[in-house]
Amino acid sequence: MIKHLLLCLTLGLMANACNRDSKTNSGTATATPAPPADLTTDGDGITEKTTFIDPVSGSPVEGERPVQALSTAIAPEPTTTKDTKVPTPVEPQPKTPQESRVVRVLTTNYWIVTALIKINDKPANRQNQGAWFKFHPDGSYEYGYFENKIGTGAWTFDGKSAILSMDSALLGDDREWSIKIGSDEDIMIWVGTERYLTTGTQARLQNYLFIPKNRKEIGLPD
Repeated sequence: MIKHLLLCLTLGLMANACNRDSKTNSGTATATPAPPADLTTDGDGITEKTTFIDPVSGSPVEGERPVQALSTAIAPEPTTTKDTKVPTPVEPQPKTPQESRVVRVLTTNYWIVTALIKINDKPANRQNQGAWFKFHPDGSYEYGYFENKIGTGAWTFDGKSAILSMDSALLGDDREWSIKIGSDEDIMIWVGTERYLTTGTQARLQNYLFIPKNRKEIGLPD
């Protein structure tokens, strides 16, 4: 409970830095609470099976989640395994002003991870700083780490839930995020969802015109 409380306090500070008028922002969503503490974990380096106590029923529930916060290629022992299911990009068709705004903001320049918090994984912050995402208007995206491109995929956005879904061509890199866009449209906060059991992960991303070559280019210490 203490770790989860500290996480909420820290993420709250990140969210406050993201926007100054969250009541009027488009693409906002309430952060999903992190799942209860794990009872057991077992993994293959890409995903891990976990058993946790369901807070509603009080019964053990089994699930599977990604081992790494963002990508198997951003890890102490990086790997890249192609998924047998090839992503199929679909051009977004915004139905509301909110969805139009999110699509416009997402597809502007590059989104760089400048901070990341993952429960029980303190090194994940520095490890993932410098990761970047480039969303294209045709529903495809690219992502990488500093000058190294990692892979591609297909993205969709659900305006009703403010959920960004990312289907990667690499095994273990599919993600789903509840997103919040800052009022100046140059900062985003991503919070993991229950679909991949990643509610204990949150990232802060900043919009840049370029892919950074090193940490100094995005204002981070060596």
